[in-house]
Amino acid sequence: MSNNSRFSTDYRHQDSYTQRRQSELYSQQNLHDPYAQPKPLYHESIDDQDEPFDVRADFDGDGPRWSERHGYEDKGSVNESAADAKSYRRVETHIPPPGLRSTTDEEMVSVPVLGPEWHKSELHEMSKTGRNEVTREKRVRAWREWKRDQRGLCGVAWLTRRLLVFTLFFVCAGLAVTLFFVLPRAPSFTFYAPSPFTVDNSTIAFSRTPTNFSFAGNLNLFADGTNSYVPVHLSNLEATLYDLTTDKQIATGSLHGHVVHHKADQPVVLPVEFNYSALNTSDTTWNDLYDACGHLWPGTTRPDLKFRLVLKMSIIGLVTHPEQSTQISDVACPFELPASSV
Repeated sequence: MSNNSRFSTDYRHQDSYTQRRQSELYSQQNLHDPYAQPKPLYHESIDDQDEPFDVRADFDGDGPRWSERHGYEDKGSVNESAADAKSYRRVETHIPPPGLRSTTDEEMVSVPVLGPEWHKSELHEMSKTGRNEVTREKRVRAWREWKRDQRGLCGVAWLTRRLLVFTLFFVCAGLAVTLFFVLPRAPSFTFYAPSPFTVDNSTIAFSRTPTNFSFAGNLNLFADGTNSYVPVHLSNLEATLYDLTTDKQIATGSLHGHVVHHKADQPVVLPVEFNYSALNTSDTTWNDLYDACGHLWPGTTRPDLKFRLVLKMSIIGLVTHPEQSTQISDVACPFELPASSV
């Protein structure tokens, strides 16, 4: 028989002996306690048994990773010896090597114990809807506190509601006074009575068939800007001239880029174009102008003209377009038609 067979036979005898011994011990224990568990044959001494595993050792600063802090000679607990890895022994006092003594009395802070699980309300506050609700509640609370003068506006403690009301009142009052002086006002216009309008004689044209007249001229006006504290810049001044008797339009014109200063009786020359058409010579408007400007025969007297002028102003600094109307009577025609005229 080989050596291997002899070794295997010895192992089988040893195993059978161990099994019989455990059965005898178990039967003896069952006589007193039928539910008792079999005790092991071999016992370790108290010194050889390992200490129970502490789950919180690393969190409380007592585990192998904190061995250097408690004065172990091995640098680090990960690569420590097998004996130290088997059983962890805390060193009560630690004497640091020369030159490594700490100059502060700070101590390591233990990690706090984990709290309970999140509540449903806390999870809701972490969502986008919950954050919006919290923000809205903060705004409402801040608004109510501000209305009760319990807090300032925009985080400024002294900017309370009462102070804000007084501040806005004085600001509005100052703004109103400033606008009163700096906003331009529409000037007033009147005719220059000695010569209300002039005519370019080279452009005069009267006709019976078709019935019309046309010529170019200028309206001589006076502007009064004393009601405005600043100069008035007229970007456009539109003029429409009517026959005061029939109230029909006979001339139009415009003036661009004129400035009216803070004073009275400022001359303004407004160019206009006289142009009118009628069905026949019995038209009253055509006859009024023809008779007033016709040839002056000996012993005859020409009638006067009556005009109504409407001015529409576009002023820089004003959104609206103010209008003004003025009229004049007893106006002598500035030209005379030739004797051979229609």
